[in-house]
Amino acid sequence: MLALEGDESLSGSTKASGGRSSSEPGDPEKKSRKDRTGTIGRALRTVYDDMLREEVPRDFLDLLRKLD
Repeated sequence: MLALEGDESLSGSTKASGGRSSSEPGDPEKKSRKDRTGTIGRALRTVYDDMLREEVPRDFLDLLRKLD
């Protein structure tokens, strides 16, 4: 799952890239780890944003109304 354009506004992120740029050449393993972390972050952000778009189930709304 990858973040869609515009999804970053829902979860409050300013960039969907998830990684930090560095001017120093780094260890290839470290770069690979950053790439995976960014990919996982984008996937989690997409799932969270999809959840924000879902409707609240009617049963749950009924329970909330009973609390009044």
